[in-house]
Amino acid sequence: MKQIEAVIFDWAGTTVDYGCMAPMHAMKQAFSEEKIDVTLDQIRQPMGLLKVDHIHAVLKMDKVKSSFEQCYGRLPCTNDVEKIYQHFEKNIMSTLSQHTRIIEGILEVQDDLRQHHIKIGSTTGYTAGMIALVADAAKKQGYHPDFVISADKVQRGRPYPYMIYQNIMALDVQDIRSVVKVGDTLVDMLEAKYAGCWSVGVIKGSSMLGLTEEEVDALSNAELTLKMKEVKYQMLASGADYVIDTLAELPWAIACIQERIQSIGK
Repeated sequence: MKQIEAVIFDWAGTTVDYGCMAPMHAMKQAFSEEKIDVTLDQIRQPMGLLKVDHIHAVLKMDKVKSSFEQCYGRLPCTNDVEKIYQHFEKNIMSTLSQHTRIIEGILEVQDDLRQHHIKIGSTTGYTAGMIALVADAAKKQGYHPDFVISADKVQRGRPYPYMIYQNIMALDVQDIRSVVKVGDTLVDMLEAKYAGCWSVGVIKGSSMLGLTEEEVDALSNAELTLKMKEVKYQMLASGADYVIDTLAELPWAIACIQERIQSIGK
């Protein structure tokens, strides 16, 4: 009987840094340093990409491109992407240590996966230097996946599936269909889709919801429900097999996937 062999988690917005605040604010500041005003909503849209690719995607947005042209009298080029990235790297490395708190529920999920002999991997849009800092801080809090890889260590970052492929090789997983990817962005869902594995989106704490714990608590039930529904529908439209409110529901989603795998195998 085929079983789930591995669960591959995203980092910021999924397992650490509730709301994925570190990259959002570092990115906004990076653009501001080049006199380009971008909104947090614009920054959130391509979240999950390798950060150089993320900056390039933001610069391609019509409103941002127009703002850049008004400021500089020309369209952005590769050198502009690099300059903004240098600002971003400086900004995030100076503040990243303040955004490494693990998200509630991940330790219990980790224990459940270990008890069921399921391996734990991870992918990220951070570079190796960034994720090393984050992973070290998470380990001190008790969260320690079996494998960590960053987007700059593969030929192409997300949504390309190469980081997932590196995970299944390192974790010695035989069948991609026994793998579950868990993340908080549309890019995570696409990464899983292109890899051929299952995908689960998490709403609370996500970059897509884009709210701190305090902001979530301050919303009325009606307001929060509406915002969460919007995120859920977008994730499902991008190919998510399941979308859960919090990490606490992940064992349920995995059980559902397990039933489907067993049904397919009959």
